[in-house]
Amino acid sequence: MGKRTDILSQRIRRSGGLATRHVHSGSHRLQPGGSHFCGTARLRLKEPIMLNQLIVTMIPVMAVVLAGFAYAYRTRIDVSAANRMNTDIFLPALVFSSLATRRFDAGLDGWLVAATAIIVIGSGIVALPIARWMRVEAKTFCPPMMFNNCGTLGLPLALLAFGEGEFSHAMLLFVTTNLMLFTLGAYLIGRDRPWRRVLASPVVIATILGIACSLAGLALPRSLLLPIQLLGDIALPLMLFALGVRMSAVRRADLKVGIAGALVCPIAGLLVAGSLVPWLPLAAEHRSLLFLFAALPPAAANHLLAESCRRDPEKMAAIVVTGHVVSVLFIPFGLSIGLLGAGG
Repeated sequence: MGKRTDILSQRIRRSGGLATRHVHSGSHRLQPGGSHFCGTARLRLKEPIMLNQLIVTMIPVMAVVLAGFAYAYRTRIDVSAANRMNTDIFLPALVFSSLATRRFDAGLDGWLVAATAIIVIGSGIVALPIARWMRVEAKTFCPPMMFNNCGTLGLPLALLAFGEGEFSHAMLLFVTTNLMLFTLGAYLIGRDRPWRRVLASPVVIATILGIACSLAGLALPRSLLLPIQLLGDIALPLMLFALGVRMSAVRRADLKVGIAGALVCPIAGLLVAGSLVPWLPLAAEHRSLLFLFAALPPAAANHLLAESCRRDPEKMAAIVVTGHVVSVLFIPFGLSIGLLGAGG
């Protein structure tokens, strides 16, 4: 456990939590006990230590959020400029550098992208009647139920649970979710935002360019790729810090919506995944990865969009932060379901 956690920590520090630049290098494999960790994932995940791994992974995420909260509590700050830089520069750089250095498998990747899209949209459909019953605006409540934290939380957990063999696929789920968030999500959260403006967003353009570079086999020179990666490394920590700043303005009434969203998000995701994933022609480890994805809490990027679109950012912040606290219960449950299916 200690050795594995040290390796993970080193990789996260080198790449801002993603380790994308090392996925295809073929070096630094996680090989506990002399064998690939992903080959023994089903056995190791059944051990109680998995909860400790989850908590260790969540501590830095929540620590950055709390740092933002503490800073805003003592200093009056407006994070709108930082959020704008994140959506225009840092997050597109992260997406581009992740895709440009990735190798695609049309068959497997196609199924994973399709499954991710169905889980995202299906979760929103499940959440819609709940939003109406709670008398909360659907454009505020449903998007965070759809778009979860498969970045700062999902990627480290996938690396711990399945090893490097599945990390590249976890990255694909992350990019797919973010592309949908900044297209479909931006349309839902935005106030009458036209599709032309949505499709011209920097994240969408970065996605197209990254895929084009990968499919063309274009190897960018290190002098060009490294600055892009450094800019991308800023995105996720800044997003979490800004979320903490917004939490300082959350009201008690917003926390009620936050608790409801924290419960609905993983439950809706697991319901959709449970109805879909067992029928897909995927290997056991890929099905388990999708169940992990379905159980994740709302992404901090939901708050980023809500802030830029002025769509109840306090409620969105409450949903995101409360969801991360509750996820300690749902993520092991989601992994257990995936492991049962993998063993069957």
